[in-house]
Amino acid sequence: MDGDAMTSTPRKPMTFSVGAKAPAPVAPAAAHGEGVERQQVGARVTKVTYRKLKARAALAGTTVQALVEQAIDEFLAKATT
Repeated sequence: MDGDAMTSTPRKPMTFSVGAKAPAPVAPAAAHGEGVERQQVGARVTKVTYRKLKARAALAGTTVQALVEQAIDEFLAKATT
């Protein structure tokens, strides 16, 4: 097989600000209700935004999904008050 067909661009390493305050831990997505039926949604964000989100999730010891659910819940709570 041709070597050019298998080439890909290398990933940039994630960087973290050592002095940055870690975000508060977020409850796992399952905490929103065990056995609750879920609906998949999709959104396109820039690679930079996704890397930041993934890094924040890692620093908080949670998942990107849990952070997204929390953001949606907070948005909806503000929208109804």
